[in-house]
Amino acid sequence: MGNKVGLSKISWFMWLVAVTFFAFQFVLRLFPGLVMTEIMTKFHSDATSFGVLSAAYYLGYAGMQIPIGILLDRFSARTVISFCAFTCTLGSLSFVYSDSWTLTLIGRFLIGAGSAAGLLGTVKTIRYAFPENYFTRMMGLTFTLGLSGALYGGKPVSLLVQQIGWVSVSKLLAALSLCISIGLYLLFPRETKATPQSTSPKTEPSHLWTDLKLILGNRKIIWVAIAGALMVGPFESFADVWGVSYLVNVYGFSKPDASLVTSGIYMGMLVGGPVLPYIAEKLNAHYWVNAISGLLMAVVFGLVIYSETTFSKSSLLGLMIFVGILCSYQAVVFAMACHLAPARLAGLVTSVTNCINMCAGCLFHFAIGYIMDLNWSGIMENGIKIYEPSSYVTAISLIPLTLILGFLGFLWLNRQAGISTPSATSST
Repeated sequence: MGNKVGLSKISWFMWLVAVTFFAFQFVLRLFPGLVMTEIMTKFHSDATSFGVLSAAYYLGYAGMQIPIGILLDRFSARTVISFCAFTCTLGSLSFVYSDSWTLTLIGRFLIGAGSAAGLLGTVKTIRYAFPENYFTRMMGLTFTLGLSGALYGGKPVSLLVQQIGWVSVSKLLAALSLCISIGLYLLFPRETKATPQSTSPKTEPSHLWTDLKLILGNRKIIWVAIAGALMVGPFESFADVWGVSYLVNVYGFSKPDASLVTSGIYMGMLVGGPVLPYIAEKLNAHYWVNAISGLLMAVVFGLVIYSETTFSKSSLLGLMIFVGILCSYQAVVFAMACHLAPARLAGLVTSVTNCINMCAGCLFHFAIGYIMDLNWSGIMENGIKIYEPSSYVTAISLIPLTLILGFLGFLWLNRQAGISTPSATSST
């Protein structure tokens, strides 16, 4: 009994250390959206350039999904996660100590690449330290604590920027990232000292490429991932970067209030994370749950963008929380993709699906910035482009448009399946 209690404490401690980094990477992910004006002023950049900067994070995150998965299989989670946290430290310092736009882009890419170990490293830790029947509940707890990082990365960080300035906050985030890196390496137990609760054979490189070809050759998985990727605009574009500036310029909110409203999407995801997959499973209606989520999100953004009525802060917060609940369709997409592949490939198919989603975020950021520049009226102040509210409205209109495409995509996939449940449930 004593060994079991000790092991339980070690397991929980390992998870808590790993999930701390998962939560913190959300703060790093949201930070540029809170200081968009300051960054554009420092580097004399326009909206397209800022879109490229935002996209660099997603490019690094997406590009490292599969490599990080391989590294976690080859080396200990302790080593991989702590190294990735240190990578985020280097990336954060580029905003402060570099006047080179190229180095700053590289730094943002490094933050994205390092952040890829946040979720994957925590999943690896759960697989290692907990029995198989704990996996679902631990994933729920992981997302709850992880998304809390997104909440703290909104209004609290925005208020801190107002108090001490964005450069000081950047230094603070770099210091925290370094502390997490060192703490992970020193505090995370060596996995060889504990008995794994669940083990899986390591994948040989030749088998990896074979498995990867198997997944990429499965059109059902790819189409499900693409349809889901069309619907990432609300949280990967609006909540992460462009929403704060949109609400400041179009609705006249202060930055802290705008940050609070956009954080509502992550609040909603805390609720929707367990609810939407439960509904999809209970009704055997995975395609329909995703399709309806896309349609309702398009309706909400249509109201926010095109309605002649100006919504209050509390009304917008409520709408964003509702959008966040619907954004939890992502969990349903991952479940569908996993069910469409052999069970042994669950980790790899999750990485591929998440890679496609994050690539979509990369494209969204570039496209929104580019559209803003196309609609720029020519106004400049101190050598910096000033964008009118109409530029923001036109650019953000991309989000409801792609949500409609995602809605139609899932309807088409449902018709292709011939039933209202994913073919996973019929083991096809």
